[in-house]
Amino acid sequence: MDVNKLLQDLKNKAAGVDPSTNKMPEGYFVSFRPIGLPIDPADYSNPWSPTGSELNQATTSAMNQESSSNAGMPSGAAPAVDINQLIAAKVGQSELNYFQTFELTDAKLRMDEQYSVMPDAGHVSDAWFAIINGAQEVASNMTLNASMEKSIKDAQAVLIDPTTGDPTPHYNKYLDYQQKYFSAVQSLNGQYANAIADPNAMAMWPITGKIPQEQVNTAMENWVGLGYKTEIETAQDTLNAQGMDPAIALINRAKLAYENSLVEIGTLGLFPYTLISPSTFYDPYIQDGWTGYSQTASSVSTNSSSSSSSESGSGGVSFGFFSVGASASHEQSQSAFQMDTSNLAISFEYCTADINRPWLDTNLLNLGNWFLLDNAKNCISDGTYGQELEAASDKGTFLPSIVTSLILIRNLKISWAMTHEQQQAFQQSTSGGGQVGFGPFFVGGSFTTSNGNSSSLGTANSQGIHVQGVQLVGYCSTITPASPRLDSKDYMVKKNNNNQTNPTDQNSGGSSDSSSQAADPGTSDSQNVLNPAATN
Repeated sequence: MDVNKLLQDLKNKAAGVDPSTNKMPEGYFVSFRPIGLPIDPADYSNPWSPTGSELNQATTSAMNQESSSNAGMPSGAAPAVDINQLIAAKVGQSELNYFQTFELTDAKLRMDEQYSVMPDAGHVSDAWFAIINGAQEVASNMTLNASMEKSIKDAQAVLIDPTTGDPTPHYNKYLDYQQKYFSAVQSLNGQYANAIADPNAMAMWPITGKIPQEQVNTAMENWVGLGYKTEIETAQDTLNAQGMDPAIALINRAKLAYENSLVEIGTLGLFPYTLISPSTFYDPYIQDGWTGYSQTASSVSTNSSSSSSSESGSGGVSFGFFSVGASASHEQSQSAFQMDTSNLAISFEYCTADINRPWLDTNLLNLGNWFLLDNAKNCISDGTYGQELEAASDKGTFLPSIVTSLILIRNLKISWAMTHEQQQAFQQSTSGGGQVGFGPFFVGGSFTTSNGNSSSLGTANSQGIHVQGVQLVGYCSTITPASPRLDSKDYMVKKNNNNQTNPTDQNSGGSSDSSSQAADPGTSDSQNVLNPAATN
C-alpha cells in the first residue's frame, strides 16, 4: 500500500484541493502528527459555553446520577448525593473540557514539509495579544479636498448653527415632528395590543383600527412636509458617511473583541473563547460531518528498522508500522515492524473540524499603515511558506501561520491475514504504555486521559487491527499575510538618559491620534511573545 498516496489523499480532502489541478489552495499547508492523538469523549464533551448551553446537559446528567444513587434508599432517609453539588461538579467538568478543547487549537506549528508538528512553539492567543497591544497606526498625510470639506461643513450647518452651536430651527422642527410620529406609532401599537387581549375588541379591530393607523400616516406626512425630514436626514447621512482610518478601526475593534471574549476558567486564568465546529468532533458515533475512506493493495512489505526523532528536529511521519516506547516523550525512539502483508486494506472515517476564534480578525494584517512598536517590518510574518520560528534570528517571525482546522479520523481498520507472530509483536509493543502507529495513525497502545485513566483503543486479531475511537492526526493551517508592512524605527525616536526624546535621532514619520496609541510591548507582560527568539 502506498501510504504516501493515502496521506496525500487525506491532505487533499482536508484542505479542499481542486481535483482538476491537484494544487493546494494558496496560502495553506497541512501538517500531520508523528502519531495520532486519541480523543477521549469524556475530556471534550459538553464544554462550557458563554451562552450557558452546557448547564442543561449538566443538570440532566446530575438528575440521572442522583436518581440512580438514591434508588433503594429508605423513605425519609437523607439523600446519598446532593443535586446542587452534582450540578456544580458537572459544570466544573464542562469548564475543564472547554479548557482542553481550547488547548487543541492554540499551538503554533512549524511549517514542515515532513508533516511534523512542533509543540512548545508558543501560543496563537499570546501572539495575538502582543500584536493588538503593540500595533500603532500611522496617520495619513492626506486630507479631504475643498469640495469634500465644503459638503461636510454645509451638512453640519443644516443641523447646528455655526455661530451659537445650538440646533438650527429646521433641526428643532425635525425633532418635534419626529416625536409626534413616534407617539402615533406607540398609540397604534398599544391599542392593537389591547385588542388582542379582548376577543370582542379584536373582532372590531378592522373597523376601529383605521383611525389610529390614519393618525400614524398623518404624522408621517406632517414630518415630511413640515418637519424638514428629507433635508435633515440628507445632512445626517452625509456626516455619517465620513470615513475612519481602517487601521484605527480594526486595532480598536481587535482589542475590544479580544477583551470581550476572555473567560476565567477556574483558577487557570483568562482565555479567549474559541470553539470547534462540528461541536461533536470527539464523538465516535455521530454521523454528521464524517466521510468514509478506504484503500487497498495487493501486497505490501516493510523492512525492519529503527529511528530516533526529536520534536525539536525535523523527524517526519513514519510510513509504515512502528512502535514508540512507553518512556518516550519529547525524544521519540521508534522501531519499525517487520510486516510482510498481503491483501492489505485500510479504511476509516475522516472529519475536518473548523476552529472558530471570534477574537481574532486577521484583516488587520492586510493593512499597510501601521507598525509594531519596537519591531521591524514583517516581524509577524513574511507571508511565505517555510518561514520558521528560529531562536536568535533577525529573520524569525512569531505568527507565521494559524491552525484553522483539525483533521480527525475514527473507526480505523487495517486488515490483512495477521500471523500469530505479528499479533504477539503488536501486543508486546502496546504493553506497558507503549504505542503502535501506522503512518500518522494511532493503531494501538495506551494513552492517558484527564482523569488519569489509561485506555487502549486498538484491538488486534487474525484479520488485522481495529481502532474505533476518534483521533487527531493533522492540522490545516493558513499562512498569515506579510505584516506589518512598516518598520517601527522609521516612526520612533530614542530616549536619552533623562527619559526625553533626542531630536537628532528622530526619523521622518507620521504621528497618530491618541485614541489608537498602542501599549509599549517592552513594558507588557507579553514582552517575550513580541520577541521572536523567545517564542521557542
